[in-house]
Amino acid sequence: MFKKVVDHSQIWLQRIQHFNLKWPTKAAPQNNLAAIYIGTWPFFDAQQKRLHQLKISPQLAISIDGHSLAGKVTALTAHQLLFLDQYGFELQITAAYEQPFEIYDEADHRTYSIQQQ
Repeated sequence: MFKKVVDHSQIWLQRIQHFNLKWPTKAAPQNNLAAIYIGTWPFFDAQQKRLHQLKISPQLAISIDGHSLAGKVTALTAHQLLFLDQYGFELQITAAYEQPFEIYDEADHRTYSIQQQ
């Protein structure tokens, strides 16, 4: 009985391969991932009681309050941008629904919520 099922399955697989069917894939669209992060994003530092502005350019250059950060983007996905600064600390910008919502600064081990505009 089992051999009969296997043989029958092999016949169906051969027929499917014969038609060279291409099944749809659920790959995430790889449009421009940088576009998710580009812009000016305000965040509040509760410790300093101060509003800051994170700016990300189309070239993924990052500045905070008009001061450019030296470093480079090391990873870019639809959910996270990782920026490694010149001192070896990481700045993690997390996104959801194609918009940044949180910044984690490894240098001072603090997380900041981006204020929605």
